[in-house]
Amino acid sequence: MSVATAPAFNALPSSPAVAVTCRGVVKEFGSGQTRIRVLRGVDMDANFGEITFLVGPSGCGKTTLISIIAGLLTPDAGQLDVLGQRLGKLRGGRLVDFLAHNLGFIFQQFNLIPTLTAVENASVSLVAQGVGLGKAVKMAGEMFDRLGMKDQRYKYPNQLSGGQQQRVAIARALVHKPRLVICDEPTASLDAETGRAVMLMLKELALASTRAVIVVTHDDRIHSFADRINHMSDGLITGVTTQPPPDVDSTRSPVQPAHQES
Repeated sequence: MSVATAPAFNALPSSPAVAVTCRGVVKEFGSGQTRIRVLRGVDMDANFGEITFLVGPSGCGKTTLISIIAGLLTPDAGQLDVLGQRLGKLRGGRLVDFLAHNLGFIFQQFNLIPTLTAVENASVSLVAQGVGLGKAVKMAGEMFDRLGMKDQRYKYPNQLSGGQQQRVAIARALVHKPRLVICDEPTASLDAETGRAVMLMLKELALASTRAVIVVTHDDRIHSFADRINHMSDGLITGVTTQPPPDVDSTRSPVQPAHQES
């Protein structure tokens, strides 16, 4: 599959090869004698057209780093460029608008709204961009079909299993076709087959030369999907492993055949 015909996600204008650049990123929590430096000057790149993994022991700073890249936390020092934008220069509504249109975040804890149906939860990111509710629900429903969730779209979160809730969260993160997808343990609540299907979707997305995917994971079953693995320890990137691209046919999702969007 060529980049130009990557299914299910529209092509975007050309852009530089690097989607995210971190240089000397520092983050501390607490104050005085209880102050802890969680990130100690992180340098990291994530490229368009790739899935970049962050791996390492619990407490090494992985989730803090992706929270900074996603604009959920502010670094105490260092430089951060996301999709060609110096994130620290955006404030208020400009930051919110930039993130809403360009970022998809798959949270480890799902963060679904209990009073909304599954398909309404998945529509939230579209509605935030001003898409009408009817159209947003229709687009989310199409994503549900690809994730094998057609029969669960009108159920509420408390009626879904953990794995089904995770797929709703994944649909919410991908439905608006973001240029950067950040995932915190996206397969932690999924069985092996469903986890593989989700990673194939993410791989399909990352084939586009103007999109990038960053994944934090402890699941060594999915390491083969990474183009680049950043090994993290004690608040620093300690090594980077690159992997050859997989066979093109293996990027097709087994959940449902991919199709070309108009």
